[in-house]
Amino acid sequence: MRVEILDEPLLEFANDFLCDDPKKGIAATGFFSLSNNTHRSEIHYSIVGTKKEISLYKEMIDKFSSPIESTAKFKLNSLSGSRKDSEETLFDESEEDEEIVYEGVNKKLNPDFPGFNEESCFKCKFLNDPDNDFVIKERDILEILSSETQKSEKVMSVVDLYKNAYQEITEDNVSVIPDIVVMVISKQVYEELSTVKVDNTWINFRRFLKAEVLSLDKNIPVQLILEQTITEKKESMQDTSMVAWNYCVAQYYKTANCTPWTIKDIDPDTCYLGISFHRVNEVDDNHMRSSIAQAFNKDGKGLVFTGKQFEWNTYKTRVATPHLNRGYARELISNVLEQYKKINKHTPKRVVIHKTSDFWDSYVHPDYDELGGLVEGIERTLGPDADYDLVTVKPTKIRVLRTGNYPVLRGTFIKISEEKAVLYTSGFIPYYNTYPGPFIPAPLRIENIGDTPIKEICKEIFALTKMNFNNAHYCDSFPITLQFSQKVGEIIQYLPEDIDNPPNKYYYYM
Repeated sequence: MRVEILDEPLLEFANDFLCDDPKKGIAATGFFSLSNNTHRSEIHYSIVGTKKEISLYKEMIDKFSSPIESTAKFKLNSLSGSRKDSEETLFDESEEDEEIVYEGVNKKLNPDFPGFNEESCFKCKFLNDPDNDFVIKERDILEILSSETQKSEKVMSVVDLYKNAYQEITEDNVSVIPDIVVMVISKQVYEELSTVKVDNTWINFRRFLKAEVLSLDKNIPVQLILEQTITEKKESMQDTSMVAWNYCVAQYYKTANCTPWTIKDIDPDTCYLGISFHRVNEVDDNHMRSSIAQAFNKDGKGLVFTGKQFEWNTYKTRVATPHLNRGYARELISNVLEQYKKINKHTPKRVVIHKTSDFWDSYVHPDYDELGGLVEGIERTLGPDADYDLVTVKPTKIRVLRTGNYPVLRGTFIKISEEKAVLYTSGFIPYYNTYPGPFIPAPLRIENIGDTPIKEICKEIFALTKMNFNNAHYCDSFPITLQFSQKVGEIIQYLPEDIDNPPNKYYYYM
């Protein structure tokens, strides 16, 4: 085995400025969009909520428009394996990741927030026309919650309130069509309806509301946020400066579809894909699955594609993770690449597919030759000379201890063979001079089917851990191709059955 430390990938910002940290790069020269003429100087938002909630949200946005000094003591979610997106963090819908509390000032890890306004490094501001907001009467919410109906019916009723408000805002009778619609969810609604059991399945309020809004096909993203988050009374709340950094970067990408930063050394002629699977609904004994494919280009512009439903009976196959038959795999990759070419107005010369399970071929199982189908689909769509790499990216339980106070360095690369390697995407970060996590970091196991050397494959994965525009974090533990595929699937399962082509822009699911 050979052990190396990969160089931290450099990010590119405005005026060709290069550095490895998103916050530092933005503070120095601004968003990358300033350099490629896609920058937006204004983000128009509308709010759905009670009068009190609308007022609280505007106060938060006003606070974010001014500089915010970071504190000496703060909490930071672990980078060692969490795939929680920014809306989930704000919405607090799932179990809390264990967090680490830092003592003392670390202005690199938790820098001051410069203020989101047109004069600061962001060169952008939030704007709101009060006439475009939709007031939900608090008594209507309380009437639903206090009714004698089943909780599932209460969920439907509350979701209808927000859904109808969104539809009202996005119709032509508003003065300015907003870039985003913000929905403030009260503490009472969250505590009673966040997750409701119905027979042998569950309804998740956030995912269901998100899906219902997407089904309206209005092409305006929605942001859900808890009232406790706005008032900073949510448990495990991050430092205000950090919340501002993450929230404003995410909204800039989500609402304006601009590029906060890009990766310097990554192939612009390569399409990076992640394939994952999810249950069609959250019934434990359900065998129906659907596939999710997320495609990203060099600038981090993400597209989401859903495949047809298929059956995966774990009792028959004796394998929990689904695999694809040859025809399904061929059709899925062909459709993805055709749409990728159409939307990006560019034909890639190479395709990299990431998956958290092995790529089966006819030798492993004669009925599930997904490898053959994927290769056939790539060559049929891009031509026989197209390059491809099929990469398995698996989390491991490996733990390596070293002397000293900190774990191994992020970027530690261990080559096992020409096709296999181990890569630490979390660990000690020299720029921070610390490890931002509570647990001993675990590496990823990488295996490639293709001609690209395994070290180059790992460099690409390493770079793609820095392309999550859902926040301004230094990195994630997973590449963006796989980071939120599960979350996308969790929303898509709630879409009505008559929705054949759900929105394909990644930021709609953020």
